[in-house]
Amino acid sequence: MRAHKLLLFFIQFCLINYSANIFPANGYFLGHQCSIVLHLKNNLIFNSTKSKKLTLWNQTEDCCQWHGVTCNEGRVIALDLSEESISGGLVNSSSLFSLQYLQSLNLAFNNLSSVIPSELYKLNNLRYLNLSNAGFEGQIPDEIFHLRRLVTLDLSSSFTSRDRLKLEKPDIAVFQNLTDITELYLDGVAISAKGQEWGHALSSSQKLRVLSMSSCNLSGPIDSSLAKLLPLTVLKLSHNNMSSAVPKSFVNFSNLVTLELRSCGLNGSFPKDIFQISTLKFLDISDNQDLGGSLPNFPQHGSLHDLNLSYTNFSGKLPGAISNLKQLSAIDLSYCQFNGTLPSSFSELSQLVYLDLSSNNFTGSLPSFNLSKNLTYLSLFNNHLSGVLPSSHFEGLKKLVSIDLGFNFFGGSLPSSLLKLPYLRELKLPFNQFNGSLDEFVIASPLLEMLDLCNNNIRGPIPMSIFNLRTLRVIQLKSNKFNGTIQLDKIRKLSNLIELGLSHNNLSVDINFRDDHDLSPFPHMTHIMLASCKLRRIPSFLINQSILIYLDLSDNGIEGPIPNWISQLGYLAHLNLSKNFLTHLQESNTLVRLTNLLLVDLSSNQLQESFPFIPSFITHLDYSNNRFNSVIPMDIGNHLPFMNFLSLSNNSFQGQIPESFCNASSLLLLDLSLNNFVGMIPMCITKLSNTLKVLHFGGNKLQGYIPNTLPTSCTLKLLDLNDNLLEGTIPKSLANCQKLQVLNLQKNLLSDRFPCFLTNISTLRIMDLRSNKLHGSIGCPRSSGDWEMLHVVDLASNNFSGAIPGALLNTWKAMKPEFGHLFFDLVDYYDQKNFKDLLTHTNKSIVAILAKLVTNVPRSILDQTSSDNYNTGELSRYQDSIIITYKGKQIKLVRIQRAFTYVDMSSNNFEGPIPNELMQFKGLNALNLSNNALSGHVPSSIGNLKNLESLDLSNNSFNGEIPTELASLSFLAYLNLSYNHLVGEIPKGTQVQSFDADSFEGNEELFGPPLTHNCSNDEVPTPETPHSHTESSIDWTFLSVELGCIFGFGIFILPLIFWSRWRLWYSKRVDEMLHRIIPQLDFAYQHRGGKRYKILVWRTK
Repeated sequence: MRAHKLLLFFIQFCLINYSANIFPANGYFLGHQCSIVLHLKNNLIFNSTKSKKLTLWNQTEDCCQWHGVTCNEGRVIALDLSEESISGGLVNSSSLFSLQYLQSLNLAFNNLSSVIPSELYKLNNLRYLNLSNAGFEGQIPDEIFHLRRLVTLDLSSSFTSRDRLKLEKPDIAVFQNLTDITELYLDGVAISAKGQEWGHALSSSQKLRVLSMSSCNLSGPIDSSLAKLLPLTVLKLSHNNMSSAVPKSFVNFSNLVTLELRSCGLNGSFPKDIFQISTLKFLDISDNQDLGGSLPNFPQHGSLHDLNLSYTNFSGKLPGAISNLKQLSAIDLSYCQFNGTLPSSFSELSQLVYLDLSSNNFTGSLPSFNLSKNLTYLSLFNNHLSGVLPSSHFEGLKKLVSIDLGFNFFGGSLPSSLLKLPYLRELKLPFNQFNGSLDEFVIASPLLEMLDLCNNNIRGPIPMSIFNLRTLRVIQLKSNKFNGTIQLDKIRKLSNLIELGLSHNNLSVDINFRDDHDLSPFPHMTHIMLASCKLRRIPSFLINQSILIYLDLSDNGIEGPIPNWISQLGYLAHLNLSKNFLTHLQESNTLVRLTNLLLVDLSSNQLQESFPFIPSFITHLDYSNNRFNSVIPMDIGNHLPFMNFLSLSNNSFQGQIPESFCNASSLLLLDLSLNNFVGMIPMCITKLSNTLKVLHFGGNKLQGYIPNTLPTSCTLKLLDLNDNLLEGTIPKSLANCQKLQVLNLQKNLLSDRFPCFLTNISTLRIMDLRSNKLHGSIGCPRSSGDWEMLHVVDLASNNFSGAIPGALLNTWKAMKPEFGHLFFDLVDYYDQKNFKDLLTHTNKSIVAILAKLVTNVPRSILDQTSSDNYNTGELSRYQDSIIITYKGKQIKLVRIQRAFTYVDMSSNNFEGPIPNELMQFKGLNALNLSNNALSGHVPSSIGNLKNLESLDLSNNSFNGEIPTELASLSFLAYLNLSYNHLVGEIPKGTQVQSFDADSFEGNEELFGPPLTHNCSNDEVPTPETPHSHTESSIDWTFLSVELGCIFGFGIFILPLIFWSRWRLWYSKRVDEMLHRIIPQLDFAYQHRGGKRYKILVWRTK
């Protein structure tokens, strides 16, 4: 027993002795470490009001209990000073570097604005170092790479940070020293290394599991040596310039969870097997527009959670097996090339939260999403989807916040379930075919901010309940069929409203409200669209709209001056007062003070002052269809640095076209047509064709030659110089304009042969050479090009001769129906429905203005506004007009339909038969071959021209019978076969007989209704091949009648007076007799009233 007590005593003694030795040591270490940490705090410069750690450090407490400090056995091993608003005090002499046992240091998200202290190397036990977004800048010190125990290193910073680290000397090769590194974050560090260089340097770190190097100025190609990093779970290389394909070896990253290669300039085809890596959850390869590929048939139990392929060239159909991705939460396939129908299996993605399939080529109906109970965002805008939207598709989507189905072909009534979603903030259904009426519907969501139903066919009154939705920020109902009267002061209730669009309906907007101080003021709006609302005057409440950016009051019958208070709208960027009766500016400098104006449209008014004001940053200016009559300042082109669109057409501007226009290098459209300009076309204007898409100088008094210096980089889509006094030849350099769609040179004095050199322009749609002095054959045997898009050809009233060549007609492949109107996109390859894309096509100075104006406007509203403004065809698209002879009359085609096909070769010297190739133009709407010397039968194949509405073959030498196939042309509304040699009976029982007798007169042996005679003995004049007379002539039309009276006054006088057929017979017989008796008389042809007559003229020598 005693032995046990002695043993117990001995053990207690040993323990006491051990404690006496160890506790003082720990106490010493702890006290020393705490004093170091406290000294560190006292030397740091930080914002105590924002600090949540340092301000609470109290020297009376154990430092190991301080927030941000971690100890082990009395030693500080971890220090977390992140987000402490530290701005200074961390220098090489800092006591921080005396914490020898420190294993983890976190200084992230501070404002140090200094270089990284080189003394960091003293912390040689560091395993975790986080300096991300700490404000460090400059070269990364070499000493960091002596910390060989580092497992995690984070030096990243946001790409927009003004403080940026660099790794130049030493370069990225120093990472080979960090052999234990498993996580490396260098986002935003300027490394500027090539693919092989950075790839080899990192491939030696074969323990790496996380590699994040976005926005590092890395260049490609991506080196295959990266394939050695088999443990990788996270690879982020976004926002570098790889300019290469994605290596197939990435498929071997069998542990990969996250792959981000966003905006890397990737190309080629994306390896499809990467989608099937079993561990992959997050895949983002968006913003690589040259990267193609397609989606695989996903295996069951796929792990993908987020998939982002937006802004790539991926194509093909969406596989039905996408439903195997049961964990899929976010899908963004927007702005790709996917097509086909949407698989019904979408409805099985029950975890779906975010779905964006916008701007693809999807067709068919919309599948149901009512099982995706977590769905918050749904966008399918700008596809080709159609059909009615069943209300059941959206039932149960109680978490849905935003839905965008705009720019499709959905029809029917709006599904009522959409209006009952309790958390809906954005409902966007513009540019569809919805119909029906809204009636007095009730929107269940108390949070609705955006209601966009514009450009549909919704009719009836606008429900007043809309104006009770006090959260509304955007009401866009323009371009529908709403009717009734709206009291504008209803919007006083909507204090959050920033955009109101009621334009282009059948509405009357009443602005005659009482200005009651007890009522709520009008909301401060940025966009007001009240075009075609029968306003009659400019609403007075606009005076106080101090943040207004966009104002459209066009087509409202507003009279009088433009008020001077408009100059108080200092943020105004878009002003449209067109199609009114405005006469002048109330003060001459009214618009001068609007320094942010980017677009001004005052067209179609009655403005008649001196040359109008041009804002400094203007990009789109339309003063057309007014009464301006001054001379354009000669230096105007020096004040248009950002101008894209300038139209001064249909005024009375005088003088010469200033050469300074050649300095307006941003111009896409220049329209000076229908004025009184004189002189020559400035020779330098052709240098603008590098950017210019539309050049319209038609309807002036310009003389001289068309400049022949168009460069090979010519981008012209329309060249219209019609109705001037231009002479010379058609410039050969026009062949350089490989995007030309419209060439209109009619009514000039051009003397040249047919422009065969233009056959290499495959985009040409309209060629109008009418009323010039062009001559020769129109055959092009040496040309190999095709006018495959040509559908309007007017060669009338020239001196072309020979046969109409079938080989040329064979190249006109577009003589078939095609829907839509002809317009000209002023920006190539530009999707106009996205604010981001708008900015990419805008000068940086203009971007700065826009950024200032929309600082507080949400991105979704900016996109919606861009869609409204830039898809109406008014700003970025231009439509031309041409004069044609159609159905026997001259008409002006203002909206040239691409479906309209027209050939006019009248009033030339063409001869021979109608070529069979012409009868293959099944889409032809109008054909005019009158006043030529064509002969032969009217071909029976004319029945092929099923769309023909106007046919004029008059004043030729066609013979034979009228083909019965002509009667099958059910759309034919105008027919003229007069003055030929047609014979036989007009086909009976057909619509051919419904035309007036004038359509058939002048054919001696033609009979039957509508002609009154039915025997072949009665003769009428028939034209002969015209004689070419170069000598002067005297009109003998009336003289021949007088001489005729000498031979036959008596019994002939009554028939001559009362029977027109006898008159014609008599006149012909007398003319022939006089021609035989008097050798000085000869036959010639004269055009009167749109018809051709054979007359006698006196030949002089």
